[in-house]
Amino acid sequence: MAETAEVKNSTPKSTKMPNSIWYIVGNEAAERFNYYGLRAILTTYLVAQYMLQSGMDKPTAEAASNAKTHDFVALSYLLPLFGGMIADWFWGKYKTIFWLSLVYCAGCLIFAFSTGGNATDPANLQMLGIGLILIATGAGGIKPCVSANVGDQFTEENTHLIPRAFDYFYFSINTGSLLSITLIPYLNKHFGPRIAFMVPAVAMLTATIVFWMGRNKYIKVPPKGDSNKQVIFATSLLTLIASYYYMDGVLGMGMLPVMLVWAALVIVVALIFQKQWFAAPGNFIGINLYALLNGGFKKAEDRFGAETIDGIQAVWRVLAIFAFIPFFWALWDQSTSEWVVQATKMDLNLFGIEFIAEQMQLFNALLILLFIPLFSFGIYPMVEKMGIKVTSLRKLGAGFFVTALSFVVIAVIQTWIDGGDKPNIIWQLLAYIILTAGEILISITGLEYAYTRSPATMKSTIMACYLLSVTMGNVLVSFIQKNIENKGFFAQFHGASFFWLFAGICATAGVLFALISPRIKEKIYVGNTSDTD
Repeated sequence: MAETAEVKNSTPKSTKMPNSIWYIVGNEAAERFNYYGLRAILTTYLVAQYMLQSGMDKPTAEAASNAKTHDFVALSYLLPLFGGMIADWFWGKYKTIFWLSLVYCAGCLIFAFSTGGNATDPANLQMLGIGLILIATGAGGIKPCVSANVGDQFTEENTHLIPRAFDYFYFSINTGSLLSITLIPYLNKHFGPRIAFMVPAVAMLTATIVFWMGRNKYIKVPPKGDSNKQVIFATSLLTLIASYYYMDGVLGMGMLPVMLVWAALVIVVALIFQKQWFAAPGNFIGINLYALLNGGFKKAEDRFGAETIDGIQAVWRVLAIFAFIPFFWALWDQSTSEWVVQATKMDLNLFGIEFIAEQMQLFNALLILLFIPLFSFGIYPMVEKMGIKVTSLRKLGAGFFVTALSFVVIAVIQTWIDGGDKPNIIWQLLAYIILTAGEILISITGLEYAYTRSPATMKSTIMACYLLSVTMGNVLVSFIQKNIENKGFFAQFHGASFFWLFAGICATAGVLFALISPRIKEKIYVGNTSDTD
């Protein structure tokens, strides 16, 4: 009887992947194809345009172009905060992905049509800036929703297929990025920038139409709804306007003032509208404001409960670790801009193949696929056998020094270039190998740390903070490059000294991390349990 009851109550297992998954995966592959293809040639294209239209010398044009690229990346990782709000509270994931994919497509088409037919034709720089803002806005809607939308498509009958679905999902990301980094520079070189930027735009538009065709196949989780829409949308709109004025060249100071204005606005709104979303009881900002104004977290426990305050304190513990992560991203994201500019001055014949400078970025995507199993099944177990315990904090700490080492290689290469030599690109490949090792140690470990060190009620907040670390790293680089462009203090750090500066910044971050991180109390939250390290 017991056996019969068990069979009767068990949920039947399905071996069929939900049809909706293929529409989602296809849309993501096209978006990543577009994003990485655009980034692959954006900096070098802008260098040519600034020199053509503004009469800048090459070093100044390179600084301006690198700053613009880092601002675009920073905005792309800031706006997912708002995309997540829209999906969770107003539109739901499907509508957010669809409508902001259309915004994304509009940005791509505007950008493509604003370019010249070849590198020597003048582009409409104002329209290029508008295109970048729309692309970043579209990415802000897609990025926080797509992976969660994959999980939403499963029921109890097929939950066992979720890991396989995410395998497809991440495979599509890497396939899209690898293909675009290989193809788009080739199209740019042989057919001009308009064709190079138009191809991914058409791919994104096609994928959006296909995504719409699957609208009746999706499981759509309804949004929660919120009664204080006006505050959220006002803040979002003001952020976009401030970003637009910068990208349009009105502020001309980089992304940093935009971030400072936005952060100040959030705090002011929270203090003025204390019963609104930003300072409502139960909200992270609201509880911290209450603790600040009423005698600390001990007093806040009386109102919100010990479990809630423990979650808030967990966020601060993780933020103490994440405060160092922007220094990693400040270096890593230069591999798609500053390193590309360097590659244009090198001998690009590698293993008998003549590469295009922008194509060197594909090695990072290839190496990451090789290094994940190498570190998981080779290096980490080997270190453990040596009697050294491999912990998340030790991985992160080691990652800063490894990443700094990659910039030592880049700085040496630049020293040769400054001296009039044309070193072979194999030296930059060595830097990519070291940088990718740093990425394994920091980026992947950081994601795992964000999940395991935050309680269930705070996991979304922590992940948002992790995305913000990418924004802040790019804001730092943009600020320095903009200062160089304007002949400010950092103008003395040109050529090889620029890369030595960032190698020193990252190494210093590693030293401080090694000193501070052991003093931070750790608590692991997995499932329904928590353990203190």
